[in-house]
Amino acid sequence: MIGNDLYKFDVRCELTNDRLKSLILFYAPLIGNDALSFYEYALVKGSTSSFEKINELLSSLNISVDTYEEICRSLNEYRLLKSLNKDNQYVFIFEAPLTMKEFIRDDIFVRNFILKTSGPHYQELISDIFEENDYKDFSDVSKKLSIDNLTEWNNEDESYLKKAKPDNTYSFNTLFDVNHFLKDVSTNLFPMKYRTKENLETIATLADLYNISYDTMRVILAKLSNANSFDKDELKKLCMSARSGYQKVSNNQYDTPTSVYLMSLQDGKELTFSDKRIIYNLSNHYHLNVPVINVLLEHSLKQCNNRLLESYIYGIASDMHRNNINTSKEAIDFLYNNRNSTSKSSKSDVLPSYDTNRNQTMSKEDEEELLKLMGKQ
Repeated sequence: MIGNDLYKFDVRCELTNDRLKSLILFYAPLIGNDALSFYEYALVKGSTSSFEKINELLSSLNISVDTYEEICRSLNEYRLLKSLNKDNQYVFIFEAPLTMKEFIRDDIFVRNFILKTSGPHYQELISDIFEENDYKDFSDVSKKLSIDNLTEWNNEDESYLKKAKPDNTYSFNTLFDVNHFLKDVSTNLFPMKYRTKENLETIATLADLYNISYDTMRVILAKLSNANSFDKDELKKLCMSARSGYQKVSNNQYDTPTSVYLMSLQDGKELTFSDKRIIYNLSNHYHLNVPVINVLLEHSLKQCNNRLLESYIYGIASDMHRNNINTSKEAIDFLYNNRNSTSKSSKSDVLPSYDTNRNQTMSKEDEEELLKLMGKQ
């Protein structure tokens, strides 16, 4: 690590009173005052939205590179800090300390603490913290709440209670598990006021479209954390610009993130911005879900000489939306069996010559005609 390297803070913890006591009483003797001060500084500073020079950080803390590396090593060892590096860019992820009870149950941590301080000091500390006052000679004269009045409680009262009870779990028809994701996301990174059902569903949908992992989504949200509002347009741009990651999937595995499925159909070819825009439009403007989009894209590549022709795709997408196609099975049935009959009753957005039941391949003349309609020639 050198001064010209870049760094980012990703603060994922909030200190409760119990964790703060644990940090001061248990961790401080192990990590040292410099590391403790740096950790507290990072928590106050919070997550940074962009990479900054380590030199500037060292200057603010008035420490050398060697001291900084020693501080990071101490915090790494006691799992208060996770250090990531790529091309001389460091991401420092700050984690919460164990609670006092968790700390003393950690075999390695507690043994190091006793070696560092002493057995008697540890015993005295534990006695002071966890000793319960003994009032054996006293009688319990506390008044207990009577439940007699609850005999009047009825089903209507119960219904009000259920309505008023907050529900902190979310159920979206997505591959991305929002509930699991939120478990490891601090309110510093993603404030509670932005965790609306609409915003969370947007996050899950974009993750499905572009194969965004939990870790990558945390990084993306960190870039938005300094904004005064939840910028969905910026979120979309960041998700679209993220690398999808190639993996081969079977051609009927439709419950797969769309970018991954499309790359697999094209033998790992990296998606263009146009490809990603088509994927977004199919979800956002035509309200198709991932399995249906995957079936449609697979079908379109087969019909259009392995090309994604927007006019052709959007024409079918419009028909799918009008016919409430919601599953891969419904999409396959619609494309290969029923679309002929549904198209007769309304004007189609694509040329009749591209009806999938009649043309399994697109001729050169048909393709040229379609390109003219799209303004390509």
